[in-house]
Amino acid sequence: MTLGGCSGGSGDDATKQPTAQATATSGVTSSTAATASAGTTDGTQTATSATGGESTDSTRSVEGIWLAMEDGNKVQLVLGKGKAGLTSTHLCGGGYTEHDGVSIVLTCMDGDKERTSGHGVLGADGKTLIVKWSNGPTDTFSRTGLPSS
Repeated sequence: MTLGGCSGGSGDDATKQPTAQATATSGVTSSTAATASAGTTDGTQTATSATGGESTDSTRSVEGIWLAMEDGNKVQLVLGKGKAGLTSTHLCGGGYTEHDGVSIVLTCMDGDKERTSGHGVLGADGKTLIVKWSNGPTDTFSRTGLPSS
C-alpha cells in the first residue's frame, strides 16, 4: 500500500517555513517601527516631504475625516489623496484640489445639487474646515480623524 502526499523527509519544507516566518516577522517589525516613528509625542502624525525632507504637521492638510451638523443631521466629509466623499441625507463622491484653500467637486448619487461644488478654508488650528457650497449652505466642519499613512 502506498500513501500519496507524504514528505520524503528531505527537510526542505522545514527550512522553507522558518524563512517565510522570519520574513513575515521582519516585515511586521519594520512596519511597526515606521508607524511608531511617524507619530509625535502629542499623538499627531507628521509627513515628510519627498522634495525637501522637511516635516509638516498633517493637521495643516485638509486630508482627513470632517463632521458638521445641519438641522440635526450629520454631514460627513472625507478627503484624501485628491478624492472626496460626502454623506448626509445624500451620498456624494468626487475630488478636491488644494490651491488657495480647497476646491471640492462632487456628484451625488440621487442627483442632488446642494453640496456638489464648494470652496473651503482650513482654520489656523487645523481642526476646522469651513466650506461654502455654491448651491447650498456654508458648513463648518470639525476634524474627527486624520488620514492613515
